[in-house]
Amino acid sequence: MDVETGVTRREGRYLMFMYRRGIEEGRRITTTLLARSFQVNPATVTGILRRLAEKELIEYTRYYGAELTEKGVAEARRLLRKHRILEVLFVNFLGYDAERACEEASKIDYYCSMDLINSICRAYGHPRTCPCNKEIFRDPTCIGGEDGASGDLSDHL
Repeated sequence: MDVETGVTRREGRYLMFMYRRGIEEGRRITTTLLARSFQVNPATVTGILRRLAEKELIEYTRYYGAELTEKGVAEARRLLRKHRILEVLFVNFLGYDAERACEEASKIDYYCSMDLINSICRAYGHPRTCPCNKEIFRDPTCIGGEDGASGDLSDHL
């Protein structure tokens, strides 16, 4: 469980998915959509949605679906920032393609500290988008680079 937010890795996956589908794509988030996407039964999804609602990260209405709260949006963006910054690292430094970078980032993003993510962000000149052209959200604790200039990590090694 993330010490800062109290969100488990599984809950974080749901929040990121809900942000991508609900906010970035404008789709309604239903239990059925989540169950199919995560390949679990609807009862499992309902349990996770209830826990997220208890943490005030979503508003969940049975038989209708779920929406992120303001707090849920902030947490999803924090998690997506980690994921997308790692994608930048994997593509630019390791030469991965965008799909492989996403797969690898998904394995470790939850466990990376914001200090590590912000260090990578600074090293790459505070990129504005990930290799998939999705927005990388700003972090006020990551100082400088608001112009979005790119940087070369090898300059910092």
